[in-house]
Amino acid sequence: MMLFMDLKISRWLEAFYEQNNDLITLPGNAVLSDINGDGNYNLIINDIKLDKNRSRMRIYKGTSSSDFPLPDVPNSIISFYTDELEPRIPAIAVACGCSLYIYKNNKPFYKFQLPKCQGLPEEIDAWKKVFDVKADISDQIVDELVKDLSALPFQSLANRSQEVLTTNKSRIPDIVKRINVNDISKEYPITCMDTLNRNSNDKDDVSCPVIATEAGNIYILDPQTFNILHQANTDRTKVIPFSIKATGTFNVDFRIMIACRQGHICVLRRNWLEGKNIIQMNSNIVDFVILPEDNFIVVATTDKMINCFTKRGQRLWSVKLSQTITCLCLVQIGHIRVNLYGVGLDNGLIQLYQGRNIVDQTTVSDVPSVILFGPLGQEEHALSIITKAGTVIFRILKRTADFSVPNTENVPQFQTKPLPLPKRSKLFLEHSMRERESAVDIHQSFQKDLLKLRLDVAKSLLQYKSNENEIANFKGYLKLSAQVLGIGTKFTVIFTLENLDSTKPLNGVSMVLHVKPYNYICSKNRVLIPLLLPVSSYKVKVGIQEVIHEDQIHASKMGEVCVIRIFIIHENNPQTQPLLAATVTMPMSDNSLV
Repeated sequence: MMLFMDLKISRWLEAFYEQNNDLITLPGNAVLSDINGDGNYNLIINDIKLDKNRSRMRIYKGTSSSDFPLPDVPNSIISFYTDELEPRIPAIAVACGCSLYIYKNNKPFYKFQLPKCQGLPEEIDAWKKVFDVKADISDQIVDELVKDLSALPFQSLANRSQEVLTTNKSRIPDIVKRINVNDISKEYPITCMDTLNRNSNDKDDVSCPVIATEAGNIYILDPQTFNILHQANTDRTKVIPFSIKATGTFNVDFRIMIACRQGHICVLRRNWLEGKNIIQMNSNIVDFVILPEDNFIVVATTDKMINCFTKRGQRLWSVKLSQTITCLCLVQIGHIRVNLYGVGLDNGLIQLYQGRNIVDQTTVSDVPSVILFGPLGQEEHALSIITKAGTVIFRILKRTADFSVPNTENVPQFQTKPLPLPKRSKLFLEHSMRERESAVDIHQSFQKDLLKLRLDVAKSLLQYKSNENEIANFKGYLKLSAQVLGIGTKFTVIFTLENLDSTKPLNGVSMVLHVKPYNYICSKNRVLIPLLLPVSSYKVKVGIQEVIHEDQIHASKMGEVCVIRIFIIHENNPQTQPLLAATVTMPMSDNSLV
């Protein structure tokens, strides 16, 4: 059920509107940050250019803007504090390819390069053959190199190997001469980033950059030295992250949620070297947010659905929207303690939800590409919107805005009526009196019955586990006979195992002999039975040596009977109930032979 508030009431003030057809950006490429440390928050956007024009970083300060070029095409941007020095000036990190460029005070500050991944073993072997004859490279060697590299997956090859396969054959010797075996490595670009507080949950605490690569590697960097503090994999399978959210603190406990292009959402916790897949969506994921306090995960998908999950991956509810979802953002309003999330739709509508209930909506003239909510300038709560056409819009939340969801307004009529409870009868009153007087006895009786029920269930489960193997169906179709040869002290026992079933063969069983060691010694205590075809038999000869000592001679005179126990068990699961058990009574040895 979805509750609707009065959506005609305007809760926003139009603060800025700029139409710029040259601006192109994507989710994860915009951030709000106090880059000058003066309390005025600016909107920083990566203007992505894929043509001959260079990508630029645009900074909106109030109604004015400035920009400067970036070294490569960006794919993500974050803002974090590197130290606790005053004034508190954050750093801006922009991911371009395999490099992380850090800016501070609007100037380049540091460049971090991702570690290279070693190439495939088969790929390195192919290159070593070429390096051995690097001085004289013939066409035959070039053909062998191309043939060996073509047999490997192209996307897993190192950059140099991909260059060899895509270039002209005549240029390959020149490529080989200017590289060595250390250059045969694979570089994976950065796909998404986030920040993780180091010591506390304060918004201005020192934060660690969290980086995800196309290979599924997750790196947590030191904010001062930019060394790798922790490295892990997203999942045991090959997945590609595209959105990442981190909660908690690095020095205490943290939880990193990673959305992948394959429709997975994985979780990575402290000291884990590999993430765990907790959510599997049936359609592609647009984006997701983590609601504070409850840590609920709200996921938007391309099939116009909003899904809510717990932090363990259990689905709570789903909402079907009328339009395709283009973007998602978290809306935290601190002074009224309300946590919402905004949903951008392809018809230009931006809706705000509290749980599954829509509480507000606003409209823009174009399809929203990125929406951000947070401090902007001197305002604490502002909505920043960037559309696909390049329009930048700032809207300020009114201080009188109320997002409380009514409890009974617009609720269906049948939910407001009380349940038709029956009248209190004399029998009901007598039962209530008895329950109050004998509460302890009733509770103990209930616990006794509950424990008995659990015991019966456990017994049934154990019996089911014992009989779940198909081999158990042979219990009524097995026959074992034994023939004892000899008068002592050495015997030969011939066992005959017959499969009486006319349709199923018997396979994977063995025969185990159990004797008392002070009475007999068997030549072999376990015999593996080969495949028994339907209506066939198999004979096994086992030598048995009787152990003779004075006590046993005395026992034989007293008439003590010695036996051998035989068990037919399933080889793959020997702990289950035996398929067949038998006992062979051994004859007494002639004392004159002792």
